[in-house]
Amino acid sequence: MKVFIAALYIIQLPTIAAFSAGSNPNPNQPTFTLSDRFKATCPADISTILQFDPNLVLAKDDDNENNKQKQDEQDQGTWVAIYRSSNNLPSVLVKDNFLNAMRIATSVQTDGESSTTSTAMDSSSLSSKIETSDSPQPNSDASLGINVKARTPVAVARIRPSRDFENIWVIEHMRCSLRKEDTNEACDGNSEHAEAISVCIDELILHHLQEGREFDGIIRTKATLHQGRLLEDRGFEEVQMLSKDMATHLSRLDGSLIKYSERALASLSKSPGARDRALKLLHYLGKLDPKDEDEVNADDDANSGEDDYDPWANVAIF
Repeated sequence: MKVFIAALYIIQLPTIAAFSAGSNPNPNQPTFTLSDRFKATCPADISTILQFDPNLVLAKDDDNENNKQKQDEQDQGTWVAIYRSSNNLPSVLVKDNFLNAMRIATSVQTDGESSTTSTAMDSSSLSSKIETSDSPQPNSDASLGINVKARTPVAVARIRPSRDFENIWVIEHMRCSLRKEDTNEACDGNSEHAEAISVCIDELILHHLQEGREFDGIIRTKATLHQGRLLEDRGFEEVQMLSKDMATHLSRLDGSLIKYSERALASLSKSPGARDRALKLLHYLGKLDPKDEDEVNADDDANSGEDDYDPWANVAIF
């Protein structure tokens, strides 16, 4: 019955949104914008994640076992990369390039061979990080003689299988280079930082559903206070008990159906891309059978052994 009602609501959403976009009785309430600030690539290539932050991909030690485990996770997980679209003002793109150059200048490793602090920079690390229009980038049009400036994502995230529970997926590494303090009421989430992270979450959930996987209680994530608000706006709920992965939120089918239905309306969507993603997610969520989702959750609870795990057991040592 829930699936039937959701299907009827999805069919009516384009008509409702069309009338909502055509008229705005409340001038203080924002409606559609004509363009998107960001565009997503999912799945994203590892090379784009390296441009954002190499530490998210490369292992920090030389242990072969740890390197192999991290490489296995990369093979199984899916990354999403968020870029500035060409609809932004030139001043915005120039500012992002300046901040990216400052980030590179302050994160380059220095020469540690001498006992004194050195300012000598490793040229090999610079060549792999700094974006230039003169040097050709691998797998780009520059190899054909066309100078194309490499783009650096403004936000990234990943979904991968859980190492602690079977048939469970984890959203992690939700990173954004934009300042969350710079608020903008025209943005989805009232800031460009929140909008970029929101696109990451939506794209990863959409990819997860397109792969034919279950959803209710299947996706877990360890979120910050800022990220938790964005997840709750998409139907996630806070966990009632701490587990091995220390997750704070998990996915819920009923909550996501309600939240994405609200986001599909013109009064809540601040960009065409946000409404388009909401409609796609409703399409896939409406296909899920709640009975099957409950059976999957029951099997996971029986096999997880979460009730036997006490995350505070080691506190007694102190």
